[in-house]
Amino acid sequence: MKKLLGVIAIIGLLTACSNEGSQTTNNQMNDDTNDAEQEVEKESENNKNQSNSKDVMEDNQSNMEPQTGSTETLIRNVEGRDQEVKVINYEIQPYAISYRLDEMFGVPEVKQNQITYSIDDANYHISLEIIEHTTLENAVSNLQERFETEGYDESFDLEDTPTEENALNGKMQFFDYPIKGFIAYEVDEHVLAITFRYPVEGGDSMYPLLGDLRKSIHVQ
Repeated sequence: MKKLLGVIAIIGLLTACSNEGSQTTNNQMNDDTNDAEQEVEKESENNKNQSNSKDVMEDNQSNMEPQTGSTETLIRNVEGRDQEVKVINYEIQPYAISYRLDEMFGVPEVKQNQITYSIDDANYHISLEIIEHTTLENAVSNLQERFETEGYDESFDLEDTPTEENALNGKMQFFDYPIKGFIAYEVDEHVLAITFRYPVEGGDSMYPLLGDLRKSIHVQ
């Protein structure tokens, strides 16, 4: 009888230990499952945030995409002679800024919030940029500092753009050599900055071209 009771006691102890071990294993499995679920949720949230950031970057880049319009022919006076020039009409959205530029500059490159036209191995270069939430004074100061950092002297005085050209408040300045400069216009709470570069021998054709570009700029 005592032996039977001893066997029963031993079986009871083994059963209790087995149940405790099983419970510990189950708890560990539950903890591992919860940790795995949290990791999946965290990774999903990170992927979602990265996707949203990418969408925002693409939206910002698309804002500077110029919309190409019609092509027309203008008469431009170059060195005292009238010449027919084909120009393409463009519009920058969502700013509703329209302008036109000579067809010979081809398809622009849109990069780093700039619209850039370049020909002849970049010797002739025109770039348009929207500088958001700034004043004309601050934009001009930054442009001057940029040119001075690049080693250009202020060969020409800063001057107002003719208001009869497009009714916009603006400033422009030329540097040399080669000829380089900027045109900046106040557009609502932003500034449209146009920078350009061309060799000295191209001045006779580029100066009237820039004049036509200025006249063509309008805000809808």
